Amino acid sequence: MSPPQVSSPANFDQIVSTSGYNQVLKNGNRIDTSGQGGWDGDLKGIDVKFSYKSLDEELEACFKNVELVLNSVGSSWKDVYSLTSYHLNLAETREQVLDTMHRLFLKYIGDRRPIWAVIGIEALALKEMHAEIVVTAFTG
Repeated sequence: MSPPQVSSPANFDQIVSTSGYNQVLKNGNRIDTSGQGGWDGDLKGIDVKFSYKSLDEELEACFKNVELVLNSVGSSWKDVYSLTSYHLNLAETREQVLDTMHRLFLKYIGDRRPIWAVIGIEALALKEMHAEIVVTAFTG
């Protein structure tokens, strides 16, 4: 078995060199991602930008960023079997989160149903964030 591979999409290079961590671990056919928020996907510098206007848009951006990270190691949402999502103010946004996540599951994953843990939290790493998603995928 080859050694585990840690990496990040090319547009994360500056953040990786500044922060000291990568976005994805591939070990054999298992892929684990770090938390992906709703930031703009270009990440040209270390200043993370957010352009969403609603929680729905932020969650969609989280899904797109997970897809970007998975694609960087030859994987995609079709390979995701486990998902954990973290949400600020979950008590107030529960129905919206559940409805939006369900819609995004259908859009990105289709009819296959991964396992999912929904966790309400009091803070996230960046003050502009309201949600973050971590996934595990299996390829081949």
